[in-house]
Order: sequence, then C-alpha cells, then structure tokens
Amino acid sequence: MAENDLYDEFDKITNQLVSLSSQMVKLREQFSRTLEENEELKMENQNLRKHLDKEDNAGKDFEDHNLPSSRLNLEKLYEKGFHVCQQFYGSHRKNNEECVFCLGVIYGRGHAKENKA
Repeated sequence: MAENDLYDEFDKITNQLVSLSSQMVKLREQFSRTLEENEELKMENQNLRKHLDKEDNAGKDFEDHNLPSSRLNLEKLYEKGFHVCQQFYGSHRKNNEECVFCLGVIYGRGHAKENKA
C-alpha cells in the first residue's frame, strides 16, 4: 500500500505542477498585455502633450504679437542677439542694442516692440 500512496502523492504533485504551469502561462499573457497597453498609453500621452504644447504656443504667439511663425522665428533670433535686418543679417548685435531695421522687419514699419516684463 505504501507504493500506492507514493504513486497518489506523485500524481497529486504532478497535477499541481500542471495547474501552476497553466496559471503561469495565463499570468505571462496578462503581463504582456499590460506592458503593451502601458506602452501604448505612454505614446498616446506623449502625442497629447505635443498637441497641447502646440496649442499653448499657438495661443501664446497669437496673444503676444499676432505674428506669423516666420516673424516669430526672426524675433527669437533677434532676442538671442542676432540681427535679422537686411543690412546686418546674421551678425551679432553689440551689447544687445536695439536695431530699428530689425524691429521694422519683425513688427512692421511704424510698430515699436512691446517691452516684455
């Protein structure tokens, strides 16, 4: 009878291992799905942030000066200390002095640059 008990115990452990293996397969599949979903959500989140940044910047640009993007690019160059006027284009502005020609190119003739606080 001891042999029967040993065989029954062996069957019991084998069945537990098969069950555990099946559970591990299901858990692995669920884990894979969760990781995929997480990556998809990360990508979607990044895309939404980019979209929000574009919307924020577009609204900000419109509120600041109503300038088209080409003039905004020139404004950024000017603020970094470069001339954007035809006469001195690309050269550094000495001591960041204002250039009437550059301001005319960026903001149009007769428009003064608004002071930023």
